[in-house]
Amino acid sequence: MNGPTFIYVDYGSSPWIGRELRYSLATLLAEYERPKVVVYTDKPDVYASLHASVSARALGGDLLRWTRAGAYNHRIKPCVLIDALATQGGLGVLLDTDSYIAEGFAAALVQATRLGPAMDHFERLDPYPEIAGWSMNLPSRAYSYDGLESLTFNSGLTAALAGRDETALEDALALIDALWDAGRRMATLEQVAVSEAFRLHGRPIGEMRPTFQHYCRPSLKRYMHWRLDDWARNATGLRPTRPCIAHPRWRERAFNHVNKWGRWYT
Repeated sequence: MNGPTFIYVDYGSSPWIGRELRYSLATLLAEYERPKVVVYTDKPDVYASLHASVSARALGGDLLRWTRAGAYNHRIKPCVLIDALATQGGLGVLLDTDSYIAEGFAAALVQATRLGPAMDHFERLDPYPEIAGWSMNLPSRAYSYDGLESLTFNSGLTAALAGRDETALEDALALIDALWDAGRRMATLEQVAVSEAFRLHGRPIGEMRPTFQHYCRPSLKRYMHWRLDDWARNATGLRPTRPCIAHPRWRERAFNHVNKWGRWYT
């Protein structure tokens, strides 16, 4: 089997998404000499000549369909992964832009996907006790939420295999839509739905932490944006880069404390 296809998504007007993506990609390039990378984006010209390993896939009208016209943006993640598996084949690895790759990631990915898909890391059992007893017919089979077995993994990374995991991802989309339409609009609905769909299909989920790092916590994300601003100004081109932004908790807390008074970061 050919090497994995790495997938990012960048749409909207935020300048930070692109900076996050470039830093994540730079750390990926330090782990893989010639990775295959596809960026799903509403600004394909930005990525057309970014790096020889990168190709841009214009979102076009898919953006409205896949996000329900912006009502639930994270819905785009399983949609993009399904599309990438259909067009690229093999192993598709969707990476959130607010991430970076540590040394040893390539070997960890092989191990994590040995028996099934992979995700960032396990979070908890019974993630939404308020929907205990929820049941529905998914496209492929019946589903019922079970507090003793239902689970969620963080979806900062989701890796799935073409020819094996598309049905589970389609079921995840159906579960997202049914819960959303029923008013169950939880912040992490997408990652619960994907985790549950893999579980329902008997696909054990491998974990990628600590070689994959996902700085999604709001206070850490603010700190990283401040540091990425400096990194982006000083970086020359897009070069392989081992993680170079340290973020011990004391620095993160000091930054956020000072920022309360309007300094350092705007």
